[in-house]
Amino acid sequence: MTLCCPVLFKRLSIVFGIASLLVALSGCTTANGTHQITDSHPALALEKPQSFAQKGKFGTSVPITPTLSLTAAHVGEFIESKVIARHPVCDVALIAADNRRHPLPDLGLVYQGDPVQVFGHASNGDVLTAEGLYYMDLMIRGFPEVEDCPSSITDAPVRGGMSGGGAFNAEQELVGILVGYAYPERTRLDSGQTLNLDRMTIFVAINYLRPWLEVNAARYGGLESPQWSAQGEGVLTGHP
Repeated sequence: MTLCCPVLFKRLSIVFGIASLLVALSGCTTANGTHQITDSHPALALEKPQSFAQKGKFGTSVPITPTLSLTAAHVGEFIESKVIARHPVCDVALIAADNRRHPLPDLGLVYQGDPVQVFGHASNGDVLTAEGLYYMDLMIRGFPEVEDCPSSITDAPVRGGMSGGGAFNAEQELVGILVGYAYPERTRLDSGQTLNLDRMTIFVAINYLRPWLEVNAARYGGLESPQWSAQGEGVLTGHP
């Protein structure tokens, strides 16, 4: 489930109320909505391939400590030398980075119906943003990158290159890492009901990543800066 070239598609089957879903492994110019260029944004980095054979691909990463950033695991495939750890079931990777000059976000939560703002890079280095709401979590079966990982759904649009970028709540806390999008018109509940959404952008919630993140970050100074938000012991809601 990638927002980098080339354009591919896979059919998925869904549990937790979803019967089937078509998810875009989208190309560099593919988008599921409109975006704005912004100069007011959290710290992000544009990630490009380290090999000429993969030239043309790009993605985004989000600093979380002075020495570590998060990105999508499929972005990590073309920046291998930076990868410290890949989540065992989610399309998320922890990478080495020099973030000493960057402001670092707090790590927070989002609840059903809360506003979400997404940020990621365009190929020219511009930062793109869009807004939406968080709706629910889905479990996707039949797609290795996300099969056992809760996929959080927002209607904030994304486009190619925003993979590995961040989803942020109203307090500007990082609540998830962007990994892909699906087509709501091709999605059905087990009952046959469609999801009444304009779009389905998928991110992996920071709260779900928390145990893995704390273990792997501990080798590189831990998560002392920034701290988890005051609500960090909460849980995500929103299963259909």
